Amino acid sequence: MNTIGISKNLDRPRIRKLLSIGLFASVLTGIGDFLLGFAETEETAGTSLAASILATAPNLGDGQLIAGGLLGFFGIFLEGLCCFAVYRLMADAAPGYAHLYRAGIFGYIWLAPVGCHMNVGVLNMAYKYLLQGGADPAEKAAGRLFYGFCLPVYILLILFWLPMMVVQFMAFSKGLTPYPKKARWFCVPIGMIPALILALRIGPGTALGAGIGTMFLSFGNAFLFGGLLFSMPGEARFEEFERNVRRAKTEGSVR
Repeated sequence: MNTIGISKNLDRPRIRKLLSIGLFASVLTGIGDFLLGFAETEETAGTSLAASILATAPNLGDGQLIAGGLLGFFGIFLEGLCCFAVYRLMADAAPGYAHLYRAGIFGYIWLAPVGCHMNVGVLNMAYKYLLQGGADPAEKAAGRLFYGFCLPVYILLILFWLPMMVVQFMAFSKGLTPYPKKARWFCVPIGMIPALILALRIGPGTALGAGIGTMFLSFGNAFLFGGLLFSMPGEARFEEFERNVRRAKTEGSVR
């Protein structure tokens, strides 16, 4: 097992530190997401799917797009690194789950910061300036950029990300971490629901609604890291869990 900078023992202080950094990174990414989405919808921007996705672009400032892209870039990269805390929690008792989760982390670090988040800023800025040359060529270019460059990366990221969410839920549900089984609900899909509901209630066509809606994944990550951080069991529980895992492995080898 590759511990990725975490000792073979369940190093509770280091895992706690990673969860703390992950929570900070989620807030940083959330600010970046909000900046990339905070603008009124431009109803005359275009009618195609790509144009409708970029309907706020004409009202986004250049500095806003650059700052939002860079904040999310650094924040998402940190989030990916901090997911190794969750990996380490399940690595001893569920190495198969842990290996799948780790593969997802590598995919997340590889694809999400630049391929997904920065692409949003670049695509919005490109569409914003292409509109000055006319709606039709702007829509055509936006469609080519979205379907040719962005969408394939989004699909690939989901193929890495979904197994992470599944094995995390299963490992916590089966008691394969030091946490109580109810900690399985501290996961990204559950955490992002309130942001989506709030965005719909405020109105996705408003600047505030669009900004909050763009933050939905950051809400989910903050819920994951924050929930696991503030519900973390004490050192005694970690030691007890390690003893139980060692005992189970010894009994299994004897059999």
